[in-house]
Amino acid sequence: MNRGKIFLLILILTLFATHSFPGEEDNKNVSALGFNFGISKKDALEVIKSQGKKVVENTVDSKDIRTIIVEGALIELPVDTSNTDLKTKLEFYDNELMASSLVFKTNNILNQSALEAELFKYLSGLYGEPGGKEEVLNIITWTWHIPDLAVILSSNPKNNIERIDYVYKPLNQSRIEDEFKQKQQGETVDPAKQMFIDGNYSAPKQ
Repeated sequence: MNRGKIFLLILILTLFATHSFPGEEDNKNVSALGFNFGISKKDALEVIKSQGKKVVENTVDSKDIRTIIVEGALIELPVDTSNTDLKTKLEFYDNELMASSLVFKTNNILNQSALEAELFKYLSGLYGEPGGKEEVLNIITWTWHIPDLAVILSSNPKNNIERIDYVYKPLNQSRIEDEFKQKQQGETVDPAKQMFIDGNYSAPKQ
């Protein structure tokens, strides 16, 4: 095989790894949803634009929290989403990507239950058995802890919603420490900044 073919093969494999669902990527830098943790909101919008995706929400939740919601996914998924309203949610702290999520809303409870089983099987295949499971009202969450990341699968049968969250622990820890300092100084913390409060990665999120 000549050098040209070898280079082309390497390029194809690199592109496939970048836009596929998580496998053996560097979990410290890759969110597994098509974005690198720590990138700015501006850079994330450029990635979204390059993929031809539609931004359905771009909001400022507080002084330091920003949220972008995109129609569909920027990666290939190992599940059938034909009967699902799928969105990608990005959350930034201090203009750095802290968390990325896939939110699936199915059209009925049967499809929701089947999707839950597929997603659980897939994540378990990647990360092994979850480190924790919690049930609060109608919501069930499973959490996997891997280097620098918390991966959370949450299921809400009442709303036919499945959700996968990837939380970058170092940046989230910085947010918690900053908020603690603000409280010590007597500053009022905006309720919107309570997201992922106290590092409870498995708390249900809607």
